[in-house]
Amino acid sequence: MNAIDFAIVAAYLAGMIGVGALASRRIHGFRDYFVAGGQMTASLLVCTLVSTYYGLDVLFGGSEVSFLEGVVAFFGYTRPYYVTILIAAFVIARKLKHYDFLSLPDVAAHFYGNGTRAVVAIASAFYALPLLSIMGIGILLDLVMGIPFVWGVLLGAAVSVVYTIMGGLLADALTDTLQFVLMCVTLGIAAVLTLRTTGGVDGLQAALPASFFDPTGTYPAWVLLVFAGSALSALIEPAFYQRIFAAVDYRAVVVALVIGIVLWAAYDWVTTILGMAAAARGIDAEPRYALLALVLEVLPAGLRGLFVAGVLATAMSTIDSYLLIAGGNLAYDLYRPLFRPDMDEQRVLRLARWMILVSAAASVALALFFRSVVSAWIFMSTVLVAAALVPLLAALYAPWRPTPAAGLASSLAGLGVAVGYFALVSVFGSYDEEWATKIWTVELGGRSFELWQEYALLFALPASAAGYLLGRLGSRAAPEPAPEAAAGAHPLTPSGP
Repeated sequence: MNAIDFAIVAAYLAGMIGVGALASRRIHGFRDYFVAGGQMTASLLVCTLVSTYYGLDVLFGGSEVSFLEGVVAFFGYTRPYYVTILIAAFVIARKLKHYDFLSLPDVAAHFYGNGTRAVVAIASAFYALPLLSIMGIGILLDLVMGIPFVWGVLLGAAVSVVYTIMGGLLADALTDTLQFVLMCVTLGIAAVLTLRTTGGVDGLQAALPASFFDPTGTYPAWVLLVFAGSALSALIEPAFYQRIFAAVDYRAVVVALVIGIVLWAAYDWVTTILGMAAAARGIDAEPRYALLALVLEVLPAGLRGLFVAGVLATAMSTIDSYLLIAGGNLAYDLYRPLFRPDMDEQRVLRLARWMILVSAAASVALALFFRSVVSAWIFMSTVLVAAALVPLLAALYAPWRPTPAAGLASSLAGLGVAVGYFALVSVFGSYDEEWATKIWTVELGGRSFELWQEYALLFALPASAAGYLLGRLGSRAAPEPAPEAAAGAHPLTPSGP
């Protein structure tokens, strides 16, 4: 990095803070802050959805897998999401736009009450902690500037928090537009220049083992199943729900998601190829550092700074979106209904901003705990899927009326088993350097079973389904919601004097 590179990065960071300051002038209440007043058009939705969903968990997580295993990063790790996103666009979004919800826990409260809402809010807030992108910024600043990982994590979180607190979803969407362009352009340039130096795809085939071109790689079948299962999180993705409620109409949601799938597929394939190119060139780095090390080695001055700004854009577009969701979940979905149901919009807005700070601190702590981007992502998606998928899909599509006991039992069972399994493997398992994860070997009936940390979903999702069935059997059907609740009305009271 030379002076030109650093100037480009500094100009980008200053621009992000400026946008947050400008957007803050249009915030008059929590609805403006959290869902931009429900007036987001298709063009803004495309930029904010694509750049939010595709943060450094994909850039570093996907390239980490392809660096170690090859094209399975695309076919096994990322491709399952396209199917679930299509289902979300054409099935779930249409149904949800009939209501006037603000968040994912709002949906749980409407059908099951505040108990299930609280559990789903906790799971959603945890899932929304942007620790993967904060980890990515730490990796970037460590590799590029020699800033220790811990300080890089703190710096990245601090900048993102400032403009998220100021501008809410509107600032997020406006900055995502710039971040979207930077992200796509810089990654495309990096891919072209890198493939030229490696001899293209033919050069990769000559340099890499045949297993790198096997769509299933060498992963055990159970790991591939977990990769596919984690894609179910797209059906209950908090950022997706937030954008549905912020969209001006249903058509804007569908257009944004269909265009997004094309762009996501291109982005996934490029990161997969770059990870494989790093392996082919023999890059001597940790798998999560491989893509960055390769690209910074290949790009000339100026383009190198633009790429670093693009990587920061990728990270910050995710950090600001998910900090906003986590703060909103804690303030609007957890604290307000349980402790202060009469809170007006201004007080909820102030509390949400404080909760963004709390969420950022929790993200930093977890970013320093996890050693693998992929492991962190799988665990976070497992928590959300286990707690929310079964009760919410049952509420929307089951032919029977939802019961509060079924929703609460399902969400508690799923969340409890997911966290319990992860804790057991963390305590009794040992770290496997080859697979970059913790594995607990259990002896049972004279046979050995390897329980990977990532297998939590295989136990938690059935537990959630069983909890739902038991809760339903043990309770009577809930009465029909009042007309106001059926319309999705919110209990937020007008602001006081």
